[in-house]
Amino acid sequence: MADYDAIVIGAGHNGLAAASVLAKSGLTVAVLEKTSWPGGMAATKELFKGYKHSVGAWALILLHEEVERLLELDKYGFEVLTPRTSFCSFGEPGDVPFLAYNDPDEMTAHLMNDHGPEVMQSLMEMFEYLQVFGNLMDGQRLKAPDSVEQLIANAPDAKSREILVQCYYGSCIDIIRKFFPDPEKNRCITASLSAMSIDGTHMGPYTPGSACSMAYHYTAGGVANVFKLARGGIGTLSEALERALVAHGGEVKYKTQVKRLLVENGRAVGVELKSGETISADVVLSSIDAQSTFGRLVGEENLPSQFVHSVKEIDYTNGYIQIHMTLKELPEFTGHMAFANENNIRWLASYIPSPEHLSRCWDDYRADRVPADPVSYYHIPSLVDPSAAPEGYHACTFFSHYFPANLSKDKHDEAKEIMADRVIGQMTRFAPNFKDAIMDKAILTHRYFETTFGITGGDFCHGLMHPGQMWNMRPVPGYSDYRTPLERLYMCGAACHPGPGITGVPGYNGARAVLSDMEGRKRGGAAGV
Repeated sequence: MADYDAIVIGAGHNGLAAASVLAKSGLTVAVLEKTSWPGGMAATKELFKGYKHSVGAWALILLHEEVERLLELDKYGFEVLTPRTSFCSFGEPGDVPFLAYNDPDEMTAHLMNDHGPEVMQSLMEMFEYLQVFGNLMDGQRLKAPDSVEQLIANAPDAKSREILVQCYYGSCIDIIRKFFPDPEKNRCITASLSAMSIDGTHMGPYTPGSACSMAYHYTAGGVANVFKLARGGIGTLSEALERALVAHGGEVKYKTQVKRLLVENGRAVGVELKSGETISADVVLSSIDAQSTFGRLVGEENLPSQFVHSVKEIDYTNGYIQIHMTLKELPEFTGHMAFANENNIRWLASYIPSPEHLSRCWDDYRADRVPADPVSYYHIPSLVDPSAAPEGYHACTFFSHYFPANLSKDKHDEAKEIMADRVIGQMTRFAPNFKDAIMDKAILTHRYFETTFGITGGDFCHGLMHPGQMWNMRPVPGYSDYRTPLERLYMCGAACHPGPGITGVPGYNGARAVLSDMEGRKRGGAAGV
């Protein structure tokens, strides 16, 4: 008899979501985690005493209300905070900043008063355009995806098919220019839209295929890009899922690193740990990326040759930088940004002056250069959730795309300091006290996440959001149903459909695939074993 009905590798939020679903269904479940904390690349850490920083992912943009209900997160202490604004994207003086108010009336007033009725109409029409993709996603979220080509072919009319092709295969700018044709106007709006196209890609906003990421980000969560925070930090989501798991008899084993998968007669039967201990299970689920799962844990000798080659072709090239800081005072913006000092608008500010600016950063990045003039995003969670920092002080995190992905170690360490200085320097141009307000600083890049979590390339997407790596092509063609060539080995992380972000969907869907197969084996009796 096996030690457990199911073993889940990795205590990220998807692994814990899968485990909690299985435990609620009556299975004995153990989650094996190499670190000493839950959350994986979406954890809350006390990097500096008394301060809570969300390390890796930090915002709840893509978590759909339907999934919150299915996972019963509210029962286990998970609480969502919705700030007044999702973000404030700005550029140079003369460009009107773009604010995303979460109240529809405030958003309408901002667009009408600050940008004008024509701009508001264009933005509404663009989101209606993207929602055609969103409607398709709504029907494919909680299931193994159908072929994207077949879905496009089955769209109700020629216009819908044209939109879906453009959203999936076109560039971000192809779509933006349909609604904002003049590149010299509405630069902060078009830059903000463009930034969503490069998140999780090895692309620039003009690259064919970049529209897929933009459409995904603006429609996957059910509402166009509402940024929400978890009270206590992003790690509280995984903590709630762990409580749900434990409440139903499951357990998480921390500091437990899996060395290899145990395979007998083409079937996963358990794992061997780095310590030498073996643990058996009826099924094994992996929430880590495909190359780590199949190349490192399973071994090529246990897999079909074509599948091995497909896994090797997955692109994980995703260079980025994250700077965690403590502040002794809030940034004080001046000039055209002085308005942000009021009503906590400055809790999240993004310097993205234009799509062309993003494209220049992309050019530097793919030449393995630190961008000369990087984009600069920060958020101050303690302005929304005071528990993130001691009273009178603040936690702050910067993020920037396009940190060179392929530098040698010595060049990498030097480059991250240079880029951090440039990213902070951008914001200091508009809030002159920012640099001097910093007390502590920790600089993390994709390489930190690769080393700490064993994720290929440190890619938070577990495989980039390129058209050839999404939908029925994720993680590789022929295996988008959470099953693998190895019998009773399943995938349940961001490497699977629908993809990255804090969604819980891959974990939920992976668990449902396991339960469906178990039910099928019960009905089939011995013949189905």
